Amino acid sequence: MPVTETINPRHLREKFADWKGKRVVVGTHSYHYLCGVWKEIAGAEVLFEIGGRAMRVPLADVATVADADPWQADFFK
Repeated sequence: MPVTETINPRHLREKFADWKGKRVVVGTHSYHYLCGVWKEIAGAEVLFEIGGRAMRVPLADVATVADADPWQADFFK
């Protein structure tokens, strides 16, 4: 990721805008993974719904995003 994306959250919001409303698997820079619905980007955080519960992750911590398989259970680890 270019240094400018870590400095300016606007670049990250634009990069990840297409994931809103989709069920995704996300890897973070802090070595955690989650599977859930990408609800929205609020400021410098991403709001996910994981198993019916809301979870916030710093936008700059999102390393990878991919579509979740339909059979994949929601999780955070």
